[in-house]
Order: sequence, then structure tokens, then C-alpha cells
Amino acid sequence: MFVFLGQAETTVKGAYDVLVSLGIITYFLPYLFLFGAMFRLQREPAGPDVIRVPGGKPAALLISCVGFATALLTIAISFVPSPGELHPALAVAKIVGGTGALLAVGAVLYWRGRKARDKAAAGFSVP
Repeated sequence: MFVFLGQAETTVKGAYDVLVSLGIITYFLPYLFLFGAMFRLQREPAGPDVIRVPGGKPAALLISCVGFATALLTIAISFVPSPGELHPALAVAKIVGGTGALLAVGAVLYWRGRKARDKAAAGFSVP
């Protein structure tokens, strides 16, 4: 579906650029959570089995900020269409719509899995 929608009113290169942008965005979104969690977890005391980042809390905060900013910049640049794109606004709309669709599918799968897990934990059989 994404391949066919990506090819609407564009060249093969334009469709490829849209699909690559979608892949980059979906690949880097978890890194935002990863670096955000690293930043937030620096508030917690370290347990005896926890290995902290060398350099302590200041280094960890710096690394998490740089990593978060880099991932965010990568995602933002992925929304910029290539210079040879025939319809730049359409390309951006496809990237935004495709990203929204991928996030919606992920959310539906997550909530269905969570609902099935809750039913199983309550003792009900899941079809």
C-alpha cells in the first residue's frame, strides 16, 4: 500500500525518496525514546548492579541531549523533499501521511496486544 501511494504523481526516484524518508523516520523514532529515557533515568539512584555511563551524570546528560537532538534533526530533515521533486508539497504530504499511518498501525497493534494480555491475565480466553 505504501509503495503504491508513494508512487502517486511522482517519478520512481521521488517514490523511492518518500519510502526512504518513511523508513528513516520510523527507524529514528525509538531513538527519541531511548535518549529521553537516558536523560530522565539520571535522576534515579544507581543500584549495585547498574553500570553507569563513564563520566557520570554530566556525561550521560550531555550524551542523551546530543543523541536526542541528532535523532530529532534526522527526523526533521527527512521531511524535506529532494530538490528534483516535481511536487514538493505532495511529497511532504505523503511523508507526513505515511508516518501518521505507520504510527496509527503501531498504536492499534499495541492496544490490541495489551487488551489481549489483560484478558489473559483476567482468566479469559483470547480468540
